[in-house]
Amino acid sequence: MSKIVVVGANHAGTACIKTMLSNYGEANEIVVFDQNSNISFLGCGMALWIGEQIAGADGLFYSNKEELESMGARVYMESPVLSIDYDAKTVTALVDGKEHVESYEKLIFATGSQPILPPIKGAEFKPGSYEFESTLENLQFVKLYQNSADVINRLENKDIKRVAVVGAGYIGVELAEAFQRKGKEVVLIDVVDTCLAGYYDRDLSDMMAKNMEDNGIQLAFGETVKAVEGETKVERIVTDKNAYDVDMVVLAVGFRPNTALGAGKLETFRNGAYLVNKKQETSVKDVYAVGDCATVYDNALDDVNYIALASNAVRSGIVGGHNAGGGDVESNGVQGSNGISIYGLNMVSTGLTEEKAK
Repeated sequence: MSKIVVVGANHAGTACIKTMLSNYGEANEIVVFDQNSNISFLGCGMALWIGEQIAGADGLFYSNKEELESMGARVYMESPVLSIDYDAKTVTALVDGKEHVESYEKLIFATGSQPILPPIKGAEFKPGSYEFESTLENLQFVKLYQNSADVINRLENKDIKRVAVVGAGYIGVELAEAFQRKGKEVVLIDVVDTCLAGYYDRDLSDMMAKNMEDNGIQLAFGETVKAVEGETKVERIVTDKNAYDVDMVVLAVGFRPNTALGAGKLETFRNGAYLVNKKQETSVKDVYAVGDCATVYDNALDDVNYIALASNAVRSGIVGGHNAGGGDVESNGVQGSNGISIYGLNMVSTGLTEEKAK
């Protein structure tokens, strides 16, 4: 029997844990640590919730602590891992306010990603917060269930009439539509001169930009945000070209791999993600990484890449779960397939854009 410790229990972690318990449960002891209070939140659906295209958040969860425990795992929620001793094979976590040391024979990182905080004056995380809270009222980050619930609660305030969304990738575009559906004036800001630039060729991204503009969203592309201003709450956002009076700012400029626990020990990709092979094995024996904290094998490039998608996270969790649990499975690789629907304009892509291919 192997004792396997899993750090993180969202999409990749949940898929990994369920795979091990369903197929190799009797052969392994599974211990899980997660710093959040909930698991399996489908963050890709938060815009639907905010825009009232779905009734509530219940359908955005598909698992919980109780289910994993009923399958045989020992689960510690709201228990951030503080450090890992790779030589002694121990994990130190904060459980109920006290340091708790857990030994392991195999370790699986499913620590996901965290919002990128650009160098914007006035934008900073609250010290000590694990929920990506801002020090300035109505400056919002979007990652967790709690972040979405907080935004929805704040939108009930009738004084919030104008919202700035920073970042015109998938999440930013979807949120811009959601806020406009809630009756808010919306300005969408991005340093690039179009939207969805990494996913679609220019003719298609321009089509989406026109679609958004036709539906009343103000586009501020080709502008770099310099500051978010306000005494105690958001009052305006300042770029290198303009200033916009707004009541809420949502930063959606992307995510970076959450890999601090492996710093200096595990080999990483150029963006800091753990480098893994097709079995989700890292550079350290008996240590695996799955989901947004790890690389994927990109079939379009025929090489390692980083593509943070929930579908990729689940697949990698399944592969990692089989291999850590005692099986022998290799990933088939991914193509980065994705889709989006904004105001009835449906777009899908897979593989590389023409620009990336060149």
